[in-house]
Amino acid sequence: MSVDGPRTSVFTFQSAVHSHHVLRTLEELRQKELLCDVTVEVERRSFRVHSSVLASCSGYFYTRLTNHSRPNLTVRLPDEVTVEGFEPLLQFAYTAKLHFTKENILEIHRCAEFLGFQNLDKACFEFLVPKFSDGGGTSKKVKIYQLTQKLGSGVCFLYNDATVLNYHTSLRKLIN
Repeated sequence: MSVDGPRTSVFTFQSAVHSHHVLRTLEELRQKELLCDVTVEVERRSFRVHSSVLASCSGYFYTRLTNHSRPNLTVRLPDEVTVEGFEPLLQFAYTAKLHFTKENILEIHRCAEFLGFQNLDKACFEFLVPKFSDGGGTSKKVKIYQLTQKLGSGVCFLYNDATVLNYHTSLRKLIN
């Protein structure tokens, strides 16, 4: 007989949709400017955001925001960061989807590097920046195949106007 009493088994349930729901709700709150505790100013435009979301996505914001305890802080970004590059990154922080065009991909990439945005695969940008602007008649299927070969089975981005494909399996279906 054990002195500590009977053993209890512990089980774990992990939701496959919880993180998506949390991000979606945070994005809804941001759109309504509810519970936002930071204002980010970029080129005279203001964005009301949640400090915890930005700090969890960006090394720059982590450093800037964790060193201040003032409520309703305003963070003015340096001139190196533009609205054109920042706004898609902000959307990515709240949705895990990066929407871009051939006109703004370089600016987004530059701002992502400056702000230290995490979970934007460097290999993806290295592949997309030169290929995205390629107007040399490479077919969509060939570009998809090249992208999947370059990135393997990880999460990646692909353009089709403003559409973003997230998973390797989605890309494979398009090739076949």
